[in-house]
Amino acid sequence: MQSDNHVSEKLKALRRKFLERARDDIRELSVYAEQTRNGTLSAAGLIRCYQSLHRLAGSAGTFGLPELGQHARSLEKKLKTQAESLSESSGLHQQSIEVSEGFADGIDALAALLQGDADQLAASPGDTAVAPQRPHIDGSHGMQVRVLLVDTDMDGAVGALSSDLARYGFVCQFVNEQDDQALEASVRASDGAVSLLCRDTALPAVMRHVKSCRGEGPQRRLPVVAIGNDDSFDNSYRVARAGASAYFAAPIDVPELAERIESSAMERSAGVNGRVLIVEDDVELAEHYCLVLRAAGIEARALTNPERLMSELSAFQPDIVLLDVQIGDYSGVTLARLIRFEARWLSLPIIYLSSEDDRDDQLEALSKGADEFLVKPVTDEYLVRSVRIRCYRARQLSDLMNRDSLTGLFKHSLIKQELEQELARCRRLGHHSSVVMIDLDHFKQVNDTWGHRYGDIVIRALANLLRNRLRETDMIGRYGGEEFMLVLPDCPVQSAEKLVRGIGESFSELSFSVGEKNFHVTLSAGIAGINDFESGEAALEAADQALYRRKRGGRAGVTIHEAE
Repeated sequence: MQSDNHVSEKLKALRRKFLERARDDIRELSVYAEQTRNGTLSAAGLIRCYQSLHRLAGSAGTFGLPELGQHARSLEKKLKTQAESLSESSGLHQQSIEVSEGFADGIDALAALLQGDADQLAASPGDTAVAPQRPHIDGSHGMQVRVLLVDTDMDGAVGALSSDLARYGFVCQFVNEQDDQALEASVRASDGAVSLLCRDTALPAVMRHVKSCRGEGPQRRLPVVAIGNDDSFDNSYRVARAGASAYFAAPIDVPELAERIESSAMERSAGVNGRVLIVEDDVELAEHYCLVLRAAGIEARALTNPERLMSELSAFQPDIVLLDVQIGDYSGVTLARLIRFEARWLSLPIIYLSSEDDRDDQLEALSKGADEFLVKPVTDEYLVRSVRIRCYRARQLSDLMNRDSLTGLFKHSLIKQELEQELARCRRLGHHSSVVMIDLDHFKQVNDTWGHRYGDIVIRALANLLRNRLRETDMIGRYGGEEFMLVLPDCPVQSAEKLVRGIGESFSELSFSVGEKNFHVTLSAGIAGINDFESGEAALEAADQALYRRKRGGRAGVTIHEAE
């Protein structure tokens, strides 16, 4: 990761490059201005004027020259209708073109504005704001969720939940609600997948610290779950008004509480990352955007040649595309329509990032295949927040298509793809990996006895436990019904057996409550070494055979496939 000082120096260097280029552009525009005065401006010259002004209008504000950008935008508007009409003609003819009165004088004014803004910039150079790097946490699997338990002592209503939550794989940290400094320090250190649990009566003090540490983007605030004894509407309303994310009244349904903690922590951490493809012909501006986004923990790639657009989409697989409306000789509107030619990009969010501020023109552009409009110039902070939010929403929609709706794990087809990819990695890197099939024991009896609602609770509980006990590199999928599939990279079968056996023991200790009655569920698992087989399908079949041997041998345990 680059230091903030290093990024700041790079941004300053880009600003100097922009000033040099802007002077060159204005000198060229002055030549065209003189041609308008003597009646020799050609169609090609007018289009060149329009493109230069469009680029200047979009970038000047970002580099600290807002007046220059506004004046360039007003001149761009004067040429827009003519330039678009000439661009759509069959060829560029050389006869002279008349432009609106005062255009040449407006070009002359650009040079004075550039010098004045540049002098002011040099006098107070203020560093460009760059959002700090946030930790990357993949919310899909291998996520270690931490829970801050805020109570007066470990035997209190909240503190006593520590052992129950630990069985789900949560890392619990007790914080004394009467120790204001410790509470503030814990909240400030709560980056990533963290939830806070407290008594409803402690909410005013807790929320004071939480709100003071409010972050940016989707990670606005640490999720707070309140525990209490009063489930009346008035008390629930008071808790909601205080800012809690959820409220549980005694007696506490621990599986449901664990699920809420898990989902809140995942939602908080999932919005930190994202991939953004920036299609922009202004090299300095594109590099500026990339630097700012990368400094904020967002993977960004710039593309200045639209002819490489489709191949770059396939290689980079972005979450969103930022696209200028005019990219040199190419129309961003047409490029957006071109992207939609391929079915796999129909759901890709395309956001215009342009100096176009006419609402009717924006709507017209949006109707041709894009989703939203951001008007240049945008501040660095606004750009980061906008991109974070949009990447987060894009990944939410992607998850709806690719993940199981009940558990949030990979769907059947995707986890099988991960198995094939891991087999290829094993062959390439030479490490040993395992595939695991897990099945809940006597699950039909759970549904028949307690109902499908409690069957779903059991399935979600195992999903949460797996997420918290496995590594970030491990892959988890719901194979179907009560069956789960794990792909464990660089994990020999003996290590996998020890790991899954421990998970099974923890799961068997979970208590599921139905009224005043409780029940427990066990699991069976079969393991196979991925390296021992020619295909992922064969390895999966071997793990499945080992699972059924465990089922026939008494369930509630783990069996390793033995090669014949």
